[in-house]
Amino acid sequence: MARQAVLAKVGQRVKPLSRSYVERWLKGEFSLADQVMRKHGTEIRAWKEIVLSTMDTLTVDDLLEACKRVRPEFKDLWDSEEARSRLAMEWKSARTHVERL
Repeated sequence: MARQAVLAKVGQRVKPLSRSYVERWLKGEFSLADQVMRKHGTEIRAWKEIVLSTMDTLTVDDLLEACKRVRPEFKDLWDSEEARSRLAMEWKSARTHVERL
């Protein structure tokens, strides 16, 4: 259930994004993990163990599929090696942030 909630939340966050925003993220101009931690750090801290166990059930492919479902017109971006690498790096960074809380 938590896994599906995370994927749904990813979809909600990706849906309003413009192509240029995604392209800038792919180039490394900013970190989504850092933004989420700043905005939701208190909640994440309170649910740390559940957050970590949920993160363990998700793969980069799962996250990219969620992105493709809500923004299929960006399929070329989601299918790129840059997207896979960038998302893997962000996911690892997010996990590190959570573990340090």
